[in-house]
Amino acid sequence: MSALTAANQLTLLRLLLVPVFALCMLYGRPGWALVIFGVAGVINMAHGEFIMVGAYTAAVVGQLGGDTFTAIPVAFAVVGLLGLAVERGIIRWIYDRPLETLLATWGVGIALQVIVKLIFGSELYYVGAPKILDGGVRLIGLLPFPYYRIFLVVVAIAMMALTFYVIFKTKFGLKVRAVRRNRNISGCLGIDTAKVDMMIFVFGSGLAGVAGAVLAPIKSVSPPMGFPYAVDAYMVLVLGGVGNLWGVVTGGTLIGEAETILAFLTNNVIAKLLVFLFIVIAIRVFPRGIFGYYERST
Repeated sequence: MSALTAANQLTLLRLLLVPVFALCMLYGRPGWALVIFGVAGVINMAHGEFIMVGAYTAAVVGQLGGDTFTAIPVAFAVVGLLGLAVERGIIRWIYDRPLETLLATWGVGIALQVIVKLIFGSELYYVGAPKILDGGVRLIGLLPFPYYRIFLVVVAIAMMALTFYVIFKTKFGLKVRAVRRNRNISGCLGIDTAKVDMMIFVFGSGLAGVAGAVLAPIKSVSPPMGFPYAVDAYMVLVLGGVGNLWGVVTGGTLIGEAETILAFLTNNVIAKLLVFLFIVIAIRVFPRGIFGYYERST
């Protein structure tokens, strides 16, 4: 097989799988930013660090003899409790001040990085994938696609389905959607909006923990690992539209596909630049995002 043929096969493999893989893996990051920002109105600048805590949780579980399957529920619980502590201790006092929530959560993110450095040090941690997921399947030509990355897609789709179920098929989800559309009227109708804010912050934080746990075997686990995910998350959130789960799916697909195609045609740096430019243009055309809510003015 010639080098050109191998390159073409690799490109085809990426173009076929990126729409699914990108939207699913991006969903683990902006999906929970969506439910927090879209419902509670909190711009959580610490969500990258929450992903980092989930990754370190997976590393600890691995050192104790567990694997990724064990780390997923543990990370959900650990980071969910961390989110509860942050929400009860800081966020609930400043819900009506968006700029202050941004600055406060930024400080929380810096504090989490320092605490993790004090506990684990600055060195990189290696988290192995479960042995049952070793190897891969050959999808196109002779190029294998790892079983673990297929597992990531399955987990992400499962988390996406769980979130859709919670938001659209449960009584709690009905309250979440009501608070999202009109907080004051929801409160007048007897909905405990403060409790909804707290629960959605905990649930969203748990999703970030799961994202960190499943990313740990394919990424370097280190204190600053969460920052790039913060940028990706809000790019998807802004492009897709705040408060709409379908916007996350659409935004993740468009950004993932665009970056892959442009990186192949040019390079990674130019691809990032062009995607940023695309998002700026898209925001000019769709100020509230592709699926953003437009409310009638009174």
